[in-house]
Order: sequence, then C-alpha cells, then structure tokens
Amino acid sequence: MNTTKSSVTPCDYCFGVKDNQPKPMTREIFETLLDDMNVAFLCEKVREHKPDASRYKSQLAAITWQSRFEGKIRSDANAQPTGFFCLDVDINHEEEFKRICQEEGAEKAFSWAKVQAHQRAQKWALMQEEQDKNAPHVNPADDLGIVAIHISPSETGVHVVAACSPFSKTIEEQQARLARLLGTSYDPVCKDWARIFFIVPRKEWYYLDRETLFCD
Repeated sequence: MNTTKSSVTPCDYCFGVKDNQPKPMTREIFETLLDDMNVAFLCEKVREHKPDASRYKSQLAAITWQSRFEGKIRSDANAQPTGFFCLDVDINHEEEFKRICQEEGAEKAFSWAKVQAHQRAQKWALMQEEQDKNAPHVNPADDLGIVAIHISPSETGVHVVAACSPFSKTIEEQQARLARLLGTSYDPVCKDWARIFFIVPRKEWYYLDRETLFCD
C-alpha cells in the first residue's frame, strides 16, 4: 500500500477500544473504512439503543484525531499533537432530550435527537463551506477551521474535527471556542490527547476537507 506523504494524514487509527497500538491512517485506509460493511453493521446495532449497544460500539474502527503515537502504546504520555481537535456534540445529553424522554418516552427522544444531529451537521457544513468561499476575508477570530463533520455512531450526536486555532492553547480552550462559534453544547470530557473517535459510514459525513487532512 502506498504511504507517501500525499496520502498520509497526521492522525492514527485503531480497531476498537482494545487496540492500544494505533497505526498511521493513510487516505487509502480511510476511504476503505468509510465503505466497510462491518462499520455499517456495527453502527446499525449501536442505533438500536439496546443495553448491549456499547459492546458493538467498542468494536468500531476509530481515529485519533487529536494525536498520533508513532508506533507506541496509545496514551497521553506518548501522544504527539496532530494540530487537530474534535468537538463531540452529544445531543442525547442535552436538557431537551431529557425532557422529551421523560414526557414522551425514549423512542420520541431518540427520534428528536437523530433529526437534530443531521440538521446541525448540515448547518455547520454549510457554515464552513461559506467560509471556504470567502476565505481571504474571514476574520481569523471567527475562523471555524473545520476539516470534517460526521454523525456519531449512535446517530444522536455530531463529531466536528477542526484545525487548532492560534487563539486557543489547550484542547479545552479549542473546544469551547468552536462550540461558541457554532452555538452548541458539547462533551467537555473529550479533552485527553489519546481519545479515540469512532468512524461511521461514508454517507454520514457532511463535510470532509481531504486537501488539509491528507496534504493533497
């Protein structure tokens, strides 16, 4: 497999939560994972929202957007920052989801969260596309810097991957800044460098800047 500079992203990937030795993620591997039938199957099982959903989610391939590990064990100590970070938007943790769940039942709440996830992903993709068109005139303080947007494996959230801003230093600051610009809640727990983010099928990616991700 060709792993020249033009096809390699700064990120690593691994096969599920038990794979603690991430490998370099080439463009070829990335594109293959997007069409992997097993990825689609596992996401379908997760979206049944049954008590054993976490068992299927843990088997999904995942990307270490925030760090690479150069063949070492995946840990914060071995993490080498990629220049990217991920905003994990968990709609099923929001107060409105909890209200609907309590008043109308879990099925209604999950349906609402699913619609919200797709609507927000589409909205944020359009915001980034608009910035792409007006790149020379965008105020650096308002620059989203988004490189990827996709629905979460549960389909009740959105993952937004962005380039780190020079206006923020830590992952926490990067996430808070982007969340403010997008006007959304997010999971503040996903601030460790070694965090993995599970992959989903190709059709659920609303924005993907391959030029930036793969140095094309």
